[in-house]
This record gives sequence, structure tokens and C-alpha cells, in this order.
Amino acid sequence: MGKPTAAQSQEITYELHTLGWKSFQDLCVTIVSEVFGQTVQAFLPSHDGGRDGAFHGDWSNLKEGGVKGSYTVQCKFSSKEGGRLSLGLLTDEIEKAKRLAEKGLAENYVLMTNMGLSGSAEEEIREAFLGVPGVKWFAAFGSTWITLRITENSRLRMLVPRVYGLGDLSQILDERAYTQAQEILKAIGPDLSKFVITDAHRQSAMALLNHGFVLLLGEPASGKSTIAATLSLGAVDVWRCSTLRVLDANGFVEHWNPYEPRQFFWVDDVFGTTQYQKETVFAWNKAFSHLHTAIRKGARVLFTSRDYVFESARRDLKMSAFPLLGESQVVINVQDLTLEEKKRILYNHVKLGDQPRSFKTQIKPYLPKLAASKHFLPEIARRLGTKLFTKQLIISQDSIEGFVEHPLEFLVEVVQSLDTHAKASLSFLFMRGGTLESPIELSKEERTAIERLGSNLANMRQALSAMKDSLVLFVPGSVNRWHFKHPTIADAIGEIIARDAELVDVYLSGTPSSKLVREITCGRVDMRGAKVVVPRTRYSLVCERLHSLKDRGSLYSFLAYRCGDEFLSFYLQRHPQVLEEALSIGSYLSAVPEVSLLASLHKRGLLPEHLRVQFVMDVSELAVDTPDSDFLSDASIRSMFKPDEIDMILTKVKTELVPDLENTIENWRWNYRQPEDPESYFEPLIDALRTFAGEFDAQDEVQKIIDGSLSKIEQEIQNLVCEREEEEDYGELSSSSDPLISEHGDRSIFDDVDE
Repeated sequence: MGKPTAAQSQEITYELHTLGWKSFQDLCVTIVSEVFGQTVQAFLPSHDGGRDGAFHGDWSNLKEGGVKGSYTVQCKFSSKEGGRLSLGLLTDEIEKAKRLAEKGLAENYVLMTNMGLSGSAEEEIREAFLGVPGVKWFAAFGSTWITLRITENSRLRMLVPRVYGLGDLSQILDERAYTQAQEILKAIGPDLSKFVITDAHRQSAMALLNHGFVLLLGEPASGKSTIAATLSLGAVDVWRCSTLRVLDANGFVEHWNPYEPRQFFWVDDVFGTTQYQKETVFAWNKAFSHLHTAIRKGARVLFTSRDYVFESARRDLKMSAFPLLGESQVVINVQDLTLEEKKRILYNHVKLGDQPRSFKTQIKPYLPKLAASKHFLPEIARRLGTKLFTKQLIISQDSIEGFVEHPLEFLVEVVQSLDTHAKASLSFLFMRGGTLESPIELSKEERTAIERLGSNLANMRQALSAMKDSLVLFVPGSVNRWHFKHPTIADAIGEIIARDAELVDVYLSGTPSSKLVREITCGRVDMRGAKVVVPRTRYSLVCERLHSLKDRGSLYSFLAYRCGDEFLSFYLQRHPQVLEEALSIGSYLSAVPEVSLLASLHKRGLLPEHLRVQFVMDVSELAVDTPDSDFLSDASIRSMFKPDEIDMILTKVKTELVPDLENTIENWRWNYRQPEDPESYFEPLIDALRTFAGEFDAQDEVQKIIDGSLSKIEQEIQNLVCEREEEEDYGELSSSSDPLISEHGDRSIFDDVDE
């Protein structure tokens, strides 16, 4: 395809024949709701074994015509490309129309099909249906009409995002939006063609509409990134947003533009890829005021996180600074799939995967039970539809259950069965943290590591190309990059490395130190998702790598949270200067990595007393100067203080801070800068004063002074809010009722999975 233009094509087409009968039915339901404005009541059961199904309801505002009374809408699907509808294909439908009309359910009959419908065929079909006693009005809509509805209705495309993968986007998007959409499509590969609209997707879309923010939570392999990609496409199409994928809080702050309100930010694994990374929360706590302001100004933000990572992060997040994180209506647990949704996901991946027809026929009887398994996840369905992942799979009940219940073991077997160069390529991609720029350039240490893995740069490039779209993705752009096809592949590589002492050495020697501190643990540390647990025999090698780490904050966080007592003692014996370095602290204490390290050392009995005393004196200064009350509210920090030391600092607060609160508030007001949200900006000061107030007796004069100061701060906030520029109202898409869909009688969704 050449360079796209903003011009609209006269012959827009969508590959509707690839949808499958159930997905086409769902598309028709959404068209009825979005285009006709009618909520459908229920599907009628289908017992004829064909590819159709019907639903009915009372229709009050059908724009295409009709008479007052009951309506039946029939979907006729064909998997044949370029199929044409004729009266001869509708024998069963006419018989069904007779039965429905006798019951008074088909006074109006609507036929929707993905096949072509000529004028002469439509006339012949119309006469046949109107000849049925009881049918008073008839309309037929073919592929051309459906294509036009998709093309002219961006909201319809957002609600049925799979259509983005069925046609030429340059026909419906302008050049700028087309380029953005293409980049998103490249990031998810062919998976969009298999996407199923789930309740999680609908909730996510409404959360973005109503709140400008959504957090997608789920187990590994539960489909978070795919939902995120479809919502990004919707943002490009519906809102013409500038869509940005950022890695962390610093990336968000850097790229948010207050003069470009229509921005969509997509942040995957926001608090850590496979395990919780505490430093990411510290960064987001600082950035929440920017995030809050960006959303107020019209930006939309999507986070994803593994569920167990978010649970660990929740303890350290300042939820009060960004309440949307704690509101259930925007936290979507994407693994809460219904049985019907699981069946549709499984159907799409098996039907549209690269498995031979013989495999699909063999496995078809097992699919209903597989979809009902409590261990089922979307990524399992993708693997089942891909030949690479099922080479060792025996088609039997026990084997298939094992494939679903023990996915990591099966994936490890797949990787282990690859040739040396493929395994070396995946291991190197793992060492690079899951992202590898192309063309690939190696440092001297990395070249040595690749050689120890039995490969070289030329063979590694060939292996990556061979694994494209199965185990890895190639994402072109201003900088071309290789990624793992799915994060669970990185989990499998980590498991393989952890089992092989020689691979551990290669990994520890070749992986950049900045990535090591986010992936390994040393000693017995309860951290789910850690890629490699380093054995005691490799502590010296880790110490050597850590010593060269330039980012001292990452080092302090690693020592505080990812190390056992034995390794900490081992490290401090070799590098005792780290203790003095960690005393360089600032506000706010609960977000300072140095303080986390000092608190961890104190808890383990490894912090010398003279350094603890020095820390106490530094905190007493911050309590007044900032003011910073985290030493009172953070239990791990407070445990470092003796009772008389707490009393000493509170006396200092009472005699030095409280009498000077008017000047403190004025200094904060002077340092405020647009466009930061005033309430978020003053929140740390408000929290500190409230925390201090809670430490004094209710009758103390300090309470009255602090209460008066809090009132003054509230007034300052209101003044700043009034001064802010009036925000532009970009409008929102209104929600509509979802059609209600029931089961389909005795017809299985997997009927045509092997056709």
C-alpha cells in the first residue's frame, strides 16, 4: 500500500467473511443498537444446525420504516469470500419466518447478511417473505449497507474494534490518524483480527468516557494489552487523539503537553513488568498532580498492571493524590470473563490461527470443556491456535487440561525445543529487558554473552526473523524494535535461566546493571514474579555489578526490598560507604529510596546507632522546613525513632513551625505554577498539618492554629481555581443500552471452527 491520503475511497470493503457466525451476529446487534437506536431483547434459540440465529423485540423508532408491532431480525452469515445472497439460500429462514409469524413475533422481518445483495435478488426475497401470512413489512441489508454503516459511524467502530483489522484504515481516517493507528496495529500484530468484545472492554471504554482514566488489572496472559490497543485505536478514531505509549511517570510528565489536550497515554505494566518495582510508585506519587491536571484538561490515560503487582503497589501509592485508582468503576479486572466470552475468544483463536484443519477437527470436541476451565485465559487460546506452541500436545482430555492448567511448563518446553540460535536470541532479548532496538548493536560484554550462549549476531538476527509474530514482534517506527510477543514468554525464559547455573552466570554478566536491579532477588525475598533468584554462590558477581550502577536510587531500592539479610551483610562488608551515602535524604521521606534502605537496615539490625541518630536529627529539620510528617505516618520509618525523639521533633514543630504557618503557606503559594492542579499541589502540606495535629491533644492551642491554617489553604486553593483558564469542553460520547443476549439453544459456537 502506498502513502495514505485523507481522501475517502469510493469502494470501502471489510473482510466480513472472516468474522465467524457468532461475531457477525454480535456486529448486527451493535448496529441495531447504534444505528437504529433500538435495544434488542433476546436471541431466539436456533435448532436447525445452520449458520444463523434470530432475536426479536418491540421496536419503537426504527428509522428504516416498518409498522407498529413485533420485530424479528435474522442474521445470515457466510464464510465464503464474495458470497452472494439468493432466495435459494433462505429456505430455512422462510420456514422459520412462518413459525414466528404464527406466534405473532414477525410482523416486521429484518434480514442482515454479510453477503452481497443485488437489487433483483432483494426484490425476489422481499416478495417471498411478504408472502408469509402475518409478515407485514420486510427489509434486507447486505454487505454494502453494513460496510457503509461501519464507515460512517466511528462510535460503532470503537464498540466493535475488531473491524479495524478487517479493512483499509486509510479509507476512514485522515493521514495523521491513519499513521497513529498503523503504529498501534503493528504493536499487537495479527491479534486484533481475533479480538472479542467482552464486558471488561465495555467497562474500560465507559471508564475512559466518564472519567478519562482506566486501570486494567489482570493475571498474566489475561488480555490487558490487547484491550488497551483497541481502546487506543478508538481514541485515534473517535477523538482524533495523539496516542502515546510511555514507559513510566517521567515519560508521562515529559510528553504531556497542556496545549495539546487531546492526548491518549497508554502505560503498560505501570508498577513493574513481572514484579512490583517500588521506585515506580515513588515516581508516580510525585507525578499524580500532573496526571490529575492532564485528565481535567482533556487527556485520557490507560494503565495496565498484573493484579498481584498492583496489590503490592497499593500499600505505597498515595491514593488520596489520585482517587481514580481506588474507584471500582475504573479498575477493570479483565480476567473476570463470562463463559460465553471465553467460548468466543477460544473460537476466534482456533478458527483464525495457523493450525491445520485436521488439528481443528480433532480438538473441536474438547473446546467447550476447555473454555469452561477456571484456568482458561486469552493467551492460552492464542497458543492453542498456533502450531508452534502445540508441537508436543497430544489431543486427549488429560493433555489438553495440562496445557490449560500448567501453561508455564508447556511454554518452557516449547522454548527448550528451539535451536541454539533461537534460544540465544530470546535470552538476549530477556537480558535487554524485553526490548531490543534494530539494527542490533552489541557491547563487548554482550557479544561475549551471546558467544557463551552458542550464537553470534548474524545468526541471532536470522532467528529473530524466523520467530516473528509467534514468539517475538517486530515493531517498526522512528526506532525499530523487537519485543516479546507476550510477557509470559519472558517468564518462561526466566524459568529456564533460573534452572541452569551456567545461564545464570551469562545473565548476570551480560544484563545491564540498571535492568538487573529490577529483575533479580538475592536471598529469600517474598517477591512474586522475580525473574531470577540469585544463589549464594553468585553474590560476589552481583556485588561487582551493583558497584558500577550509576543510578543510586535504584541501588538503594534494590538493597531495601530485593535482598535477604545474608546478601545485605555481604554487600555492606564490601561497600560500607553506602551507609554514609544513604544519609543524604530529602522530602518526602516515604518516597525517598535512601530512607527505605535505612529503615530496612534498622529493621534487620544492620544500621549503626550513630547513623540512626544522625538520621533523626535530619528528619527533625525537614519536619519544620518542608514540612514533612512522613516519619509519623509511615510505620517503617516511625519504628526508627525512640519515643523521646518523637516528642523532641513534635516540640520543634510546636515552637518553630506552628507560629510561622502563615509564612509557610505564603511560600507554598508563591511556588505554585500553572497548569498543576491547585488541590493536588497543596495536598502534601494539608496531609502534613493534619498528621501533626493528630499528635497533639484536642484542647491544645496548636489544634486551633492548624485548623485556621487549613481553612486558609482551602481559600488559597479556591482562589487559584478561579484564576485558571476555563477548560475547553470537548464533549463526550453518550452511552447506550447494551443489547441483551441469551444462549443459543443447542447450537455450539464451535460448530464451524474447522471449516
